[in-house]
This record gives sequence, C-alpha cells and structure tokens, in this order.
Amino acid sequence: MEIISYEDLRSIVKSGDVISIAALSTGNLPMEIFKYLAEQYDEHGETDNLTFIVSNDISDFDDGFDLDSFVSRGMVKRIITSLMVASPITVEAIKNNELEAYFLPQGIIATQYRNHSSSSPGMISKIGLNTVVDPRLYGGKMNDAAREDLVSLIEINDEEYLHYRFPKVDIALLRGTYADESGNIYMSHESHLGEGFSAASAVKSNGGKVIVQVKEVIEKGSFNPRDVFIPSELIDYVVVNKNPKYHKQVIQTYYDPALSGYHRISYSKEKFLELGARKIVLRRSAQFLKPKQTVSIGYGINNELSNVLREENADHLVKLNIDTGIFGGIIGSRNHFGMNYNLDARMRHDMTWDFIYNGGLDIAFLSFAEIDKSGNVNVSKFGERMNGSGGFIDISQTVKTLIFSGTMVVGSETRCKDGELMIDREGYSKKFVDSVQSMDFNAGYSRELGQDVYYVTERAVFQLSDSGIELIEIAPGLDLQKDVLGQMDFEPAISKDLKVISSELFLEKWGKLTQSIKK
Repeated sequence: MEIISYEDLRSIVKSGDVISIAALSTGNLPMEIFKYLAEQYDEHGETDNLTFIVSNDISDFDDGFDLDSFVSRGMVKRIITSLMVASPITVEAIKNNELEAYFLPQGIIATQYRNHSSSSPGMISKIGLNTVVDPRLYGGKMNDAAREDLVSLIEINDEEYLHYRFPKVDIALLRGTYADESGNIYMSHESHLGEGFSAASAVKSNGGKVIVQVKEVIEKGSFNPRDVFIPSELIDYVVVNKNPKYHKQVIQTYYDPALSGYHRISYSKEKFLELGARKIVLRRSAQFLKPKQTVSIGYGINNELSNVLREENADHLVKLNIDTGIFGGIIGSRNHFGMNYNLDARMRHDMTWDFIYNGGLDIAFLSFAEIDKSGNVNVSKFGERMNGSGGFIDISQTVKTLIFSGTMVVGSETRCKDGELMIDREGYSKKFVDSVQSMDFNAGYSRELGQDVYYVTERAVFQLSDSGIELIEIAPGLDLQKDVLGQMDFEPAISKDLKVISSELFLEKWGKLTQSIKK
C-alpha cells in the first residue's frame, strides 16, 4: 500500500478505464477523488472514455462531485447501473445517446464481482428472466447507443438462465473511514458497508488498481483485526481526505455515531406521517404483515413503512430489511432517507443479496409507476422519466409475497373525512394502463413462481389471479365506476366478495395495526 497525493491520480487512472464505485447516494462515495479527477481533466484534458459500474444511485445532492461531474465534461463512454435518479445531467445524456447506458438488477451488479476469476464463466442467474433485462426484450439496454450485448439467454439442464457479461474492472475507487499503516481499511464511521471488498478482489484479479479515500491513516494495531473490512493485500493506494465536505457519512451530516451503531437513540428524529393518501396506502399494505416476518422495503412510498409501524407500536413484530445491508431498527425516509438507527445488524451489500437470493425474505413492499391488465408492473420508466429499477427485479423474483403500493392516479388531491376518502380534484395521469412501458415485473412469470401478489392504492386493493388483475376492496366513500374503474384504462375482474376497506384506516388515529398483524 502506498499513501499518495490526489495529484498522483493522474498517472494511475487512464483513458478507457473501467471503474467500479461501491456507494449509495453520498454514503461511501469517494467524492474528493472525483473532485481531483474532474479538475485534472479540466487542466490536462485526459482521462476520458471511461466506463462506470455502479450498483446503486450516487449523488452529492449539493455542489460537490459525482457522476454528473464526469458526464458534463464528456469523460464517460458507458454506465452500467441499476438506478439513476439523482444525476439529472447523466439522465439527459442517456436520453440523448451521448453515452451507452445499461440498467441491470442491483443485486446482480453487486454480486457479479465474485465471477471475475479465470475459473468462472461470468454471472449466471435466473434473476431478470422475462423482464426488460432479458435479451428477448431489451437486455438491459437503456438507449440506442448501447449496442453491445451484456446479457444473453442460455439453457442449463433444460432450464433458462441469463448470462451476464460484465467488463473486467481496471480501477476501484472506494472509500473507508481509516487505513492503518499497512493499508487495512476500516469502515468505522460509514453508514453502510457496500460491496467494496468484492470490487477490490475483482480488480486485483484483473491486475488493476484499488484506490481508497479515508479520513485518516492510523497506527497499525489501533483496531481489532476483526474490524478490517478490506485487507491491505487488496489495497494499492490510499488518499487522505482534506475537506470534510467531500467525505460526508450521509447527505444530511458529516458524521453521526448513531448511524454507525456506536449508540442507540431513544426516539426517532422523524415526525409521523400526516393523514393522507400515502398514509392510507401504507396502513392498508401493512395489514398483510405477519409476526416475525423479514420484510423488504423498497425505495419510494414503502420507505415510509417504518414510520407507520413505529406510530402503531408494531415495529417490534417484524424485522425490516433494506437491500444495502440494513437489518431492523428505525428506517429513515423523506428528509431522513439514509439515516437508519438502532440496527440489529448491518452486512456487506453483496452479502445481503446472498441472503435475499437464498430465501431470506418473507414479504416485500415495492412501488409501482404503471400496472397493466395482466398485472405486469413498470417501476423504471414513466413518461420522460427513466429511473431504472434498482433492486426491484431481484427482490420481486425471489420473495413469496409481494405488495405493490402507490397512489392510483398521478396528481390527484384527496382527503379523509369521517372515515371516508374524498377526492377533491382528479389527477392527470392514470397508472393502471393497457400495457406497461417497461416490463420490470412479469405477472405471468410470477404465477409460474407461485407468488402471492397484491396491489394496494388509497382507492382500492387488487390481487393477481390467473386471469390478471382482480379488484377485491374499495375505499369507503367512493363511487366504484367514477372513482376506480373510470380511472383505469382497462376493466379488471371484480371479486364476487368485493369488500369495503375498513373506515378506521381513514381516521386521524388508528391504533389497530398491532392487532391486525397478530391475528
């Protein structure tokens, strides 16, 4: 291991390199390395034609340095990721075919580094079959500039699999809290662990270079050897952060010891949700929970499920999981997104996908952008928005019970009054459509997998049957034709036992979730 200055990066990172980043949002993002690479490009005009492999969405959400910094300078040739929300310049470049873009399942990207050895044929998995990742559809290609086939369909023992072919990585740009004098990396202050170990291993197997940004270099033996996250043998270079602004633990703060598990907080800093459509959706969705279940909560509305469970004093009945490696605790949402406290455990990102792929989850709560008459779901593309699906495809193909949650119509204004739902103004875009723009969840394949699937909105609840979508519940106070069926591009099957959602869910105070879960 060699401690280098940021100026030395110029001779290490070269044009055409394939670069791995193991970060989420600001967490684990080696932003000061990004800063110097961008500034060196401004000065010398080198280090372009880069490929970035990023399993998750990354951004500074401020005036720092992230993917947009490289894309705006024309430094990027190709991006392989699962989710792209927080980098607007990059999104526009993808739309304009200014770079090649591949959106692949998050878990596949996080775990594929293990398959970079000469003895491995690459990543082979059923994850992604019959979705936009399947080469019979788009093979994960997000624009016309993406011409290379990274995903192929193969058959083993008469069963279909996808073969993912990732480029070999030349550079891993990683972040840790400390490096000791030998080069061992510790993640003491980080909010999550990421897949940096696996990325570093893959880079070394390819003869590449591993560069880690840390807060400080400490004396060897300062920590227990069991606390080493990446051993020195995998580290080539260490750079020491100069400006704390470029080494924030999460978006909201430079460092909070509770986010790293050094102590537990006595109460959440996040207020409970106000009564409205989102809260109604979450309350009804939560009624599908059973005691002791391990629960996956997805990005979007379901990130607020923890909020509702806490308000109802039901959070101790189940164990929440976020695929980045978070188990249990208080899960932050909205302005507290990424701020997770009182965790039972945190694991490496790639190891968490091992847990998920091997049946660790009982039930998953996922969002939707569109649902069609067959029950297929689009979460990644809506109008001009092109987000990617994150871990949606991985999770939706590995769990037994799926709850898709969201409001029924974009832009509608609703309120609750006397235990009923009132629609003050109708929305402008329907989410229940004849066919989805992106096949992120294939309902037919789900039936083959034997999954139980429900779709929960503030107006109605549907379930997936062999014939497609079936309406099973309607909110109190609504007109079936005008407020539900009239806001869908197709007419679903209607249960002979159509029920009215309990009016208690539409009151300011509920207090019945614990009872509902336990029954």
